[in-house]
Amino acid sequence: MSCLPGKVQILGVANVKDEKVMTFRMIQGRNPDWAARPFFAEYDEKAIWYTELKPAFGEEKFFFTDELNDILKHKEIEEDFD
Repeated sequence: MSCLPGKVQILGVANVKDEKVMTFRMIQGRNPDWAARPFFAEYDEKAIWYTELKPAFGEEKFFFTDELNDILKHKEIEEDFD
């Protein structure tokens, strides 16, 4: 799936620590260091886009959230000066 953070592979559903979760892998990210990193979302059979996903295991955000916001913030500033 292509989305704002990058290209994400949907691996499927897994049970981890007695919690049903959706499993993903970042194939290509806005930061190349994100590539090949797995991440997990709460199971939601109605979610059809990554923005509808919530991080699993009680986490507040996905591993890429803060850096993605920073990248986008700087990009907007740079575009304002063009």
